[in-house]
Amino acid sequence: MAITNMRRRVPDHVPPECVWDHDFSAFLHELEDPYLSGGRLHEGPGILWATLAAHGQPAWIFTQHALVAEGFADHEKFSSARAANNVVMDPNWMLLPVEADKPQHYYYRRVLVPFFTPAAINARASAVQELCSSLIEGFADRGSCEFVSEFAAILPNAIVISLLGMPREMLPQFLQWEETIIHGATIDERLAAGQAVISYLKGFIAAQKASPGTELAQAIFSGKMEDRPLNDAEILGLFYLLFVAGLDTVTSTLGWIMRHLAADQALQARLRGSPRDIPAAIEEFTRAFGVSAPTRTVANDLVFHGVPMKKGEPVLLPTFLAGRDPRAWPNPHVIDIDRKPRHVTFGAGPHVCLGIHLAKREMRVMLEMFVSRLTNIRIPEDGRVEFHTTNTIGLDRLDLAWEPA
Repeated sequence: MAITNMRRRVPDHVPPECVWDHDFSAFLHELEDPYLSGGRLHEGPGILWATLAAHGQPAWIFTQHALVAEGFADHEKFSSARAANNVVMDPNWMLLPVEADKPQHYYYRRVLVPFFTPAAINARASAVQELCSSLIEGFADRGSCEFVSEFAAILPNAIVISLLGMPREMLPQFLQWEETIIHGATIDERLAAGQAVISYLKGFIAAQKASPGTELAQAIFSGKMEDRPLNDAEILGLFYLLFVAGLDTVTSTLGWIMRHLAADQALQARLRGSPRDIPAAIEEFTRAFGVSAPTRTVANDLVFHGVPMKKGEPVLLPTFLAGRDPRAWPNPHVIDIDRKPRHVTFGAGPHVCLGIHLAKREMRVMLEMFVSRLTNIRIPEDGRVEFHTTNTIGLDRLDLAWEPA
């Protein structure tokens, strides 16, 4: 980067020791493992000003677990209002409840919470199991699959569109839109895909208002902000969030779990022989394989751990850096399912991930079925493993092979 361009991206109040003149996404892609790439940042300052952080924009990056946790928990310092995403999102509406702070956040979230409680997810357990089983049956006898396209991208997406009452036959189109929104080569491509989703959702919402097809849709239409009904922009924000949020993150997490499991025959054998250890494995996997870097916005001028920050500046809270911080865990790159970690992969505070119980159920069912039905799960010698580091850390391709159990 030219020196003049770097200076333009570094405000005068940023301490020189915090300046990190790198492309964050490219940095994470420098090694064969993005978690090891990111782990190099743990050797430096806990707070960085990255000249190219997200969507071509500069931002603060918190690199340590404790700082990321504080960023999640303190909404008075770090607002959920949109910042870095402004360049790829329509400013006329918000992703709800993610981009709202108290007290509005409470009213938006309470509309959705009843559908994502442990009890609600238990009631849908059979749907997750049936879909997971059907997908595995489609390739089990073959002895191989491309895990991302044949399983990980389908499971969470199909479950969410079922919750919303959207047609299953639209799934290929939804996946294409989602892929472009998250990983499009240019901002214009991402905006166009996002607009296509908006157009579809507006038509879907209009049809649902006339005849709501699911309890979740009915709840959104009946939702209130204090004592008034939700307006059209708020309803769109809730539907859009449910449509996109968590789908790429769950798909990516499933991929990293299976990539590790394919290289750890001892852990496969343990989980196969002791399924009761699967919940502990899920906690360790989610600690180690955080995939997102949620954005916050500095709410007011402040000094945070000795670093001056200005109102409106974006802050990235990378869960993949928090989960691999050696200050929080010894040997953080080692997967140890007896570790019992208290991580922030699903966030913390009032914005803790709404879909946490659904995501964990999908992970659990996947692990149970794969280790019980397949043995010697592995990446074949000619298998391909490809990943991306734009917006999330996720797998684009994971070739697996096995023998039936």
